[in-house]
Amino acid sequence: MKILHVFRHPPDAETRQLAASLCREREATEFNLYQGPVDYDRLLDLITTHDQVISWW
Repeated sequence: MKILHVFRHPPDAETRQLAASLCREREATEFNLYQGPVDYDRLLDLITTHDQVISWW
């Protein structure tokens, strides 16, 4: 199972720990919305190629 984590803000230590525990023994990718210009085409590709998407607001 592939998981995509989408972060709106820089994650704090607690969020990082929770995200890490959710993706144990799974392939995980992170996408940061808070850094520079957002490549929405890449985000769409990532969403369609992952089994689960978690948005961290």
